[in-house]
Amino acid sequence: MHLADRVRVRALVLLLVASATAHAGNAPVVGGTTVPAGKWPDAVAVIGAQGSCTGTLIAPTVVVTAGHCAEVNPSQIIANTTDYAVQGGVHVNVRSVTSYPAWQSTYDLAVIVLANPVAGIEPRAVGIDCTYDGFTSGSQVHLVGFGLIDEAGSGNNTALHEAMAPVTDPTCTVGNGCQDSVAPGGEFVAGGSGTDSCFGDSGGPVYLDTPRGPVVIAAVSRGVNGAPTACGGGGIYVRIDKLVPWIETTTGVAIAKDKCAAQPAGGGSDGSGSNAGSSSDVDGDTVTAGCAASNSQSLAPLALIGLALARRRRR
Repeated sequence: MHLADRVRVRALVLLLVASATAHAGNAPVVGGTTVPAGKWPDAVAVIGAQGSCTGTLIAPTVVVTAGHCAEVNPSQIIANTTDYAVQGGVHVNVRSVTSYPAWQSTYDLAVIVLANPVAGIEPRAVGIDCTYDGFTSGSQVHLVGFGLIDEAGSGNNTALHEAMAPVTDPTCTVGNGCQDSVAPGGEFVAGGSGTDSCFGDSGGPVYLDTPRGPVVIAAVSRGVNGAPTACGGGGIYVRIDKLVPWIETTTGVAIAKDKCAAQPAGGGSDGSGSNAGSSSDVDGDTVTAGCAASNSQSLAPLALIGLALARRRRR
């Protein structure tokens, strides 16, 4: 091959590499990638009349999500899918939604009780106190959700994405919009510098890798204060371990827990057991996997509804 030809081939290779790198840099959760089929089957799309959120299956009939996601009036969840706008997944109707009392100023968490058990999917174990041994600034967590994928928080998305993000404030005590009433340790901050959850990821799982496998330790709540963009500046995440007894009392169901140690009497570190909070009831039957694609595709615009109502919330 002549020198000029070799130069042209090398230039073409460099151009292709640069194009692939640029595409990867724009990969979606913001700063992440698409999720391969079967990786996070317990991460569910939460579909309502006023929008959509994300959640985690923690018992066959229980999904945990964000407290503010009750505002979308959830009617259905879709599990074991990597895109809720296409055919497939496991569709189950919602029976009730209950937000934690005063979630706006305490724990932004809610539980969804399903009309029927989700079949064929193992619920994700929830973190407890000992799960957080060694949880410090710099610990890496998985952010997973069906939310928007660019830093401006614009556009549309119905596919499941994931990103690895560092914990930057493990006790949520250095500002950023953390709730003083549950500090220290009721929330934590993770992500930033272009890696973040976004609108539609609300309530979605934050997984921590453990020797026992990935455990869900938190739910997506909101973006940090003072970020230059709607998404990408970092997020605030609600620790689920603080509300294990409340979840079990509210739902009447024993949830899966991390087996790092024997569960203390009473469950977790918050023993309120209150059954108060905003609640809505929706009755229905299980919808089998493989519903018509046209029905699922009509859900796509829901991820954008209501963003102006709570700009920093990840709904």
